Amino acid sequence: MQQLLEQRWTPPDVQLPDHPLAPEVIARIIRMTGGNFRLLNRLLTQIERVLAVNVTHEVLIEVVEAARESLVIGQA
Repeated sequence: MQQLLEQRWTPPDVQLPDHPLAPEVIARIIRMTGGNFRLLNRLLTQIERVLAVNVTHEVLIEVVEAARESLVIGQA
């Protein structure tokens, strides 16, 4: 999963900002999803929505947390 995120993989139709994800953001995403690929898809889709709603162009830990909270996928 780490390699996918480092290579900027996203589900079809999901567009994230062009810059690479910070290592701490990747670690948080992996920890939140527990390596579950379906949760990764859902979380990345929700991250895109959070970025659009907040007119933000950088995936920060706060954005990942907000996406997780809206999905209710468990504790970090």
